[in-house]
Amino acid sequence: MLTIHHLGLSRSDRIIWLAEELSLDYKLVTHVRNPETFRSPDSLWAVSPMGKAPVIEDAGLTIPESGAIVEYILDTYGNGRLRPAAGSQAYIDYLHWMHAAESTLMTPVFMNMIGGMSGLDNPIYVGFIKGEFDTVLGYMEKVLADRDYLAGEFSAADIMVTFPLMMLSSPMIPGPAGGDVLHNYENIKAYLQRIHDRPKWQKAEAIFRPEG
Repeated sequence: MLTIHHLGLSRSDRIIWLAEELSLDYKLVTHVRNPETFRSPDSLWAVSPMGKAPVIEDAGLTIPESGAIVEYILDTYGNGRLRPAAGSQAYIDYLHWMHAAESTLMTPVFMNMIGGMSGLDNPIYVGFIKGEFDTVLGYMEKVLADRDYLAGEFSAADIMVTFPLMMLSSPMIPGPAGGDVLHNYENIKAYLQRIHDRPKWQKAEAIFRPEG
């Protein structure tokens, strides 16, 4: 059986959600962060080569990294679901957002989080973050002007992108780029509401965020 190793407040949220969207049977192993360092516990290091979540075990394989895990699960269990047909424009859009999630989008999100946690207010640093947000969020806003999801129909690309957007909109993660970074992006906010309204998202959220 597919085993998903989960760590609270981590990208493993994606994998639980994906498994729920595909209605897969899976075993969930939850690891608890060190309360003093907020780092991964020894139990996760025993499974993951870098002590990171997510990591899955399946058919004798151990696979880390959320993007790689998403692709493996779709290849193995997807049966054509949550991924557009290869060769279509939708597939190109899917590939773009699958990879942008952990590069073009996550970079300023992570920098904003670190800046907020460290109290950094260097104008060059903050200016770079704001410029990157203008670029990637401005483009995403245009893409979502005429479609409900990033590749047209809901796909695993939306699962990848939702995590950094949730980080960005969380009041628990302030940053030097300002308060609600998404306040001017009506299409993105409507997109996130559609995500929240998905029954499988709600089921997954109850699993990875049981405290509500």
